[in-house]
Amino acid sequence: MIVSITKIELNSYLKLIPFFKFNGQIIAELQQANCKKNKVAGSWNGRVWYTMTLWENENDINAFYRNGTHLAAMKQSGKFSSKIESRRIQNEDLIPWKEAKKLFGNN
Repeated sequence: MIVSITKIELNSYLKLIPFFKFNGQIIAELQQANCKKNKVAGSWNGRVWYTMTLWENENDINAFYRNGTHLAAMKQSGKFSSKIESRRIQNEDLIPWKEAKKLFGNN
């Protein structure tokens, strides 16, 4: 199994609405995709957000990321964020947020 973790830092608080719009649509599409599990967490200040998804293989991840709302969001991501990072790890289940954030150098 593959865990995909993304860190998104919003340019400003004004970008929360566009982010939530896309994120809500993406989560709805995850429910219909081959995604096994997903979760989202925000930072205390509301400008940094993390998403985590669990997939059986790279083909399922890539099929989802390169289509639909996720693809549209990635094309427009520069409007609400200038800093997006992703990591993929092998694991049988989603990992705790504390462990996930360490992958980005956050303790």
